[in-house]
Amino acid sequence: MKSTRSEDITEKIVALIRRYVRLRAQHTKELAKNYGVSVPQLLCLQCLYENGKMSMSDIAENIMVNVSTVTGIVDRLEQKGFLERRRVSPDRRVITIALTEKGRSLAKDSPPAVHHRIVHAVKMLSEAEREEIFQALERLSRLIDSGDGDKEPALPSALQQAKDTVGHFRGIRGTKKAHTDFDPILSIKPM
Repeated sequence: MKSTRSEDITEKIVALIRRYVRLRAQHTKELAKNYGVSVPQLLCLQCLYENGKMSMSDIAENIMVNVSTVTGIVDRLEQKGFLERRRVSPDRRVITIALTEKGRSLAKDSPPAVHHRIVHAVKMLSEAEREEIFQALERLSRLIDSGDGDKEPALPSALQQAKDTVGHFRGIRGTKKAHTDFDPILSIKPM
């Protein structure tokens, strides 16, 4: 039976989503193997390297995750000797996070996260192209979300994972950052 143009396009979309998911997984494995850190940990290190010492809330805003997520990331990086907490105020709640020399070295020599590659590529598109992609991904996300949460997902897992990618493009649109749930692979918060 001959497939229709619509079916062909659907297959191509799913193939592109799967390619992206494989890229994320490969990048995550390479970071863990070569550097001993996760993608969110690398994003945190790179954020501190680019901006200098920061508060937990500033890090969270910069890498687009919740402060509670940053606490866990900082705990693990501190245990590995990549950064340190510093009290800079008599108020014990005020803590600044700074890179150690070991953390500075890793951030300087590490590859850019997949997230940064995507941001760079999307910024190369025209405003009209970004808007068109955003609208399409937002609609796809709504369609994926419209299913009954008590039932098994009706869509393939690659499409379900693509839903998480939509938030990334929302964060790129304009200069406003997205602030919602955490995507543990790319440190992107899907909307």
